[in-house]
Amino acid sequence: MVVDDELELATLFKEFLRKEGYDVVSFTDSVLALEYFKETAEKHSLIITDLRMPSLCGIDLAKSIREINSKIIIFLMTAFDAKDLEDREDFKIARIDRLLQKPIRFSDLRVMINDVLKK
Repeated sequence: MVVDDELELATLFKEFLRKEGYDVVSFTDSVLALEYFKETAEKHSLIITDLRMPSLCGIDLAKSIREINSKIIIFLMTAFDAKDLEDREDFKIARIDRLLQKPIRFSDLRVMINDVLKK
C-alpha cells in the first residue's frame, strides 16, 4: 500500500510497484488508507507512506497500523530534513522500518523492498 497526499507521487509509486510484480493500492487520504487497511490487513506486507499529510500524518498512520499488525513493514518518506526524526518518541513507537529521503530513486527502492521482503 502506498499513501501520499500528492496524487502524482502516489500514482507513480503504485505503477512502479505494479511493474515490479506487486499487487498494490494507493491512497491520497491517510484516513481512508487506514480504514481500508483495517478491512484488509492480512493482504498487506508493506506500507510506504509519506510523513506530512493532512488529517493523519505518516507516523500516526504507522502507529495505528502497528496496533492492527505489528509485523508489517513500514517505510516512511519525507522531503524534509529527517535529521532528528528518528529520535522522536512517536517515531520510535511507530517502529518505522526504513526512513526514505525524497527524492527516491526507484533502483534504490527496489533494493530496499527486496531486502526487507525476503527476510
